[in-house]
Amino acid sequence: MSNLSNRSTSAINNLKSKDDRKRRRAVRELFEIDDENDLSAFVPLLDDKDSWYRSKAIDAFRIWSIRKNVLDLQPLITHHDLNYNRVAANLLENFRAENIDIVKKLFSKDDSICQKKAAEFILKAENEKEFFDKLISSEDEKLRIVALNSKYSVKENLIQAIDDKSIKVVEYSISKLIESDYNIDDTVLDELIERGAELKLLISYLVRNNPEKLIQNINKINNTETKVLVDVLQKECPTIDHQIIKMLSENQQHVIVGRWLQGKKGDAEDKLRWAIIGNEEVDEIERCRLIERLFSRCQEEPIRLKAKQISENSTSDLIKITAHNLSTANNGV
Repeated sequence: MSNLSNRSTSAINNLKSKDDRKRRRAVRELFEIDDENDLSAFVPLLDDKDSWYRSKAIDAFRIWSIRKNVLDLQPLITHHDLNYNRVAANLLENFRAENIDIVKKLFSKDDSICQKKAAEFILKAENEKEFFDKLISSEDEKLRIVALNSKYSVKENLIQAIDDKSIKVVEYSISKLIESDYNIDDTVLDELIERGAELKLLISYLVRNNPEKLIQNINKINNTETKVLVDVLQKECPTIDHQIIKMLSENQQHVIVGRWLQGKKGDAEDKLRWAIIGNEEVDEIERCRLIERLFSRCQEEPIRLKAKQISENSTSDLIKITAHNLSTANNGV
């Protein structure tokens, strides 16, 4: 027997000692040896009256069980302490999808974390269509989403989920269908929006496939969704002549168009930018930001002249000051 094995055996024996100093030294020594085969020696410590030993037992499972087999989580899975069950649940992602029966015991726990993690693990395994069918009709919306996200889910499942009673399930199915270039009927889109589905999930789809529907609902988007929309427009609409940019301008969506203009140069772009800056009906903070973004171009005489004109004609003190500063700036030259 090697010296390492002798040390390990001696330390394991000392775990049963009545001398607390010996026991603690044994724990530290076993971690130093770092042999996953010593994991079983820590199982009795799960029920130790001293919390320090219980925490070290959990540490042992977190470090060594993932080098072994999911079956080695059994002491945690079958334990009466829910906290141990959850530790096992959170470790599942480190194992191959095999020995499913023990994980199904974890799924049977009356705990959402255990059920969700166990379900995700089980649905990675082969021949679990029956379990998938059980999950897809579960009363728990989180479990239905887990099912829809599994390899057993097909497009028909996602289409059926559009009518789910949970808006979270609906949003998930729509996002996956959009990824697969699924064409969403106008009536379905109206129902989704009416039910309160997050518009940010639909924005990229609407920009690419249904700009009219986007314009119809443009006043419903919030600040977060506006940022998402501008990001999508930056990618999908490179020029001022793009259909959606024209539609947004025609529908007086000056804030969105103004943000889309950021970083863009050209006579047509500048004309539109100054039109928004000079529009007293547009939020002055948004107009001020448009002016501030032009400071990097303050050496251009047309920019300074237009800023001077705005500073002399605006009714907003903030716009006047900002435009004046731009008209007199010249990068120190």
